[in-house]
Amino acid sequence: MRRTSWLLLVALAVPAAVRAEESKVDPSIAATVKRFNEAFNRADPKEVASFWAEDGTLVSPVGEWGRGRGEVQKVYAHDIELFLKGSTSTFRIESVRSPKGGVALLDLDHEIANARMPDGSIGTMKLHVVILAVKKGSGWQWLDARPYAFLKPPPAPPAR
Repeated sequence: MRRTSWLLLVALAVPAAVRAEESKVDPSIAATVKRFNEAFNRADPKEVASFWAEDGTLVSPVGEWGRGRGEVQKVYAHDIELFLKGSTSTFRIESVRSPKGGVALLDLDHEIANARMPDGSIGTMKLHVVILAVKKGSGWQWLDARPYAFLKPPPAPPAR
């Protein structure tokens, strides 16, 4: 009984701890993510690439690499052709880890409405994005960004 009570206490405390962490997001990070989201929805590859540091990298959800703003711009333009054209994206900050030195590790949920799905249909695509960001003036630039989708778990093995 005591172990069950302890587990219940931990389960109830975790969401509160996560909410507390989210409320501590640096306002300049939140503002940069908001501006990035707006630029992303304008589908302007040059504007989107401007959020990256000069030597920043992007690995797209289909595995294409962009190194430097010029290549990031090309990768994003190809993503528009493949699955983003006509879509609307929403980025939501899940967590931010900010060690010393003006860097931050961002975990974002990325929901894409009206995306072209892998089977060719139109639907809502859900991705997770990990971004390593560096403070630049009053805002932030992306050093590295890795959007990806979570795999569905395999079916349970048959009972023996």
